[in-house]
Amino acid sequence: MPKTNFKCGFVTLAGRTNIGKSTLLNQIMQAEIAIATHKPQTTRHLIKGIYQDEQCQIIFIDSPGMHQPADQLGRNMRKAASVAIQETDAVVLLIDARSELEIGEIEKQIIDLATSSNKDLILVVNKIDLVEKTRILPLIQEYIKYTDFKAVVPISAKNNDGIDLLLAEIKDVLPKNSPLIIDGSYTDQTERILAAEYIRAEIIEQISEEVPYSVAIKIEEFNEIFDINHLRVKVQIHATIFVDRENHKMILLGKKGRQIAALGKASRERISEMLDCPCDLMLYVKVRTDWRNKYSQLKELGYSSQDLIL
Repeated sequence: MPKTNFKCGFVTLAGRTNIGKSTLLNQIMQAEIAIATHKPQTTRHLIKGIYQDEQCQIIFIDSPGMHQPADQLGRNMRKAASVAIQETDAVVLLIDARSELEIGEIEKQIIDLATSSNKDLILVVNKIDLVEKTRILPLIQEYIKYTDFKAVVPISAKNNDGIDLLLAEIKDVLPKNSPLIIDGSYTDQTERILAAEYIRAEIIEQISEEVPYSVAIKIEEFNEIFDINHLRVKVQIHATIFVDRENHKMILLGKKGRQIAALGKASRERISEMLDCPCDLMLYVKVRTDWRNKYSQLKELGYSSQDLIL
């Protein structure tokens, strides 16, 4: 029998790059389903996290950060973010508490897109731990002069501060509905996808300058080994790191292979923890010139157009 007061819907986390959307999603889900780093343009996919309690089921969409695209990959990411804003029940706009006391063009674009699509908007002021409290109210006032928000919530995603209040405000705007996801899953990110993302996260963390933005990861093999009791005891993974320049390949390999060894060690540790069993990881680096502008290669690597169907 359906729960008459139960609420369920899609909610997009939107904002510019490096604003804390992935950190917020991971805190809500209490699991690392979206890689979060200190560098911009980390999220490339629409990542779904399914939060559920006795009152609601919220299907969060972590969208790529809005930015001015420089290649086809960037244009696909921006399109994915726009689709997410237009097709969900509500939009949570994240802004940085340290930002200027005026609304940026990217934020205006997100607000205008959401309001023209008749979506409920919640404003979240993130990173409040980095500013004086007296600075937060003037920033909020600039935004509420521009449009009506269903709620305004100051938070620190990193410190898990204000997130319970945010969840309560989201519940208020969701439609009454039965759960849409009934299989108990909490994300659409498979172990295979997460393994690739953890490798990419290590590249972002360990490699400087522009190299991380030119890489894509493809899991070539994902072989599970089970014991006689059908318990998984090991996973063997072969992954290819694609770059678009020969000198980027040399940077990833490092002198005498030291850099690729460091990437492999750190990635293997993260993947093993996620899989809850040992992992054998083999990394290969290949050059694919200008892959970010080639439709066939974007499709092969999972960066073509996306929708929100679960």
